[in-house]
Amino acid sequence: MTIGEALKSLRLHADMTQTEMAAGIVTESFYSKVERGVHAIDADVLIKILTIHHFDVTRFFAQISNQQSTEPYFDLAGQIVYAQNKKDLKALDKIKQKIEKGGVQPYPLWLKYGLELAYAWVLHSNDQISPKMRKRIKSLILNENWDRTSYHFLSQAVIFLDIDDAKELVNSAYAAYHKHPAIDTFTLQFVALIAVNYLNCCYHNGVDKSYVESSFKFLHDLPPEPAIGLNKLLGLLYEAIFDKNVSKIKELKEIIKS
Repeated sequence: MTIGEALKSLRLHADMTQTEMAAGIVTESFYSKVERGVHAIDADVLIKILTIHHFDVTRFFAQISNQQSTEPYFDLAGQIVYAQNKKDLKALDKIKQKIEKGGVQPYPLWLKYGLELAYAWVLHSNDQISPKMRKRIKSLILNENWDRTSYHFLSQAVIFLDIDDAKELVNSAYAAYHKHPAIDTFTLQFVALIAVNYLNCCYHNGVDKSYVESSFKFLHDLPPEPAIGLNKLLGLLYEAIFDKNVSKIKELKEIIKS
């Protein structure tokens, strides 16, 4: 499966036009040629397209590089992403029934992980995460050497964790980044996403401001890179929410909508 074929599959499962998928990052004409294999696409541009639509970047590249083992499940993975983006719990329930029913071979762990992750973000809760999956995810994060891949993994998996565990690991990731700062687009997007997704978890857990102050500072201190501009704005929005600054919340929401 080529990058163009994989993008087309994701787009169709997300029920988007090529113009919507291009998202103004590239022209519809250029994007169409990428899908058809006429044009190559720069890695940074590809990441921006995947990120703006909340597609799992790491999984996308894993499926491209290891298509023989993952391709049979590619359509189902796309259905999970589509249901998550649409907040469609009924669709997720149907996929869950299919996975639990099984097939000729057991469904892979990464697919089950993706399903539980989708439930967690749609419900803004980790209550439905199985103890086995929660324990496994925590052990994977604790054993990670911080790099681009592990930053991305934590940004997605932070919702699996109890909020106190999440706070500890997120601050560990910030410290690791400050020790070895990187300014490439991929790493910046992933570490910024850690902060934003963690702030989302904090908001829905109703914690006090002591849980989030380091994340506000971390986002503020990241370089002024256009690729993380939205994440920085979301950080300011969460800060206004925790400060109960109604006028600032309204102002930032208008900016983000535009």
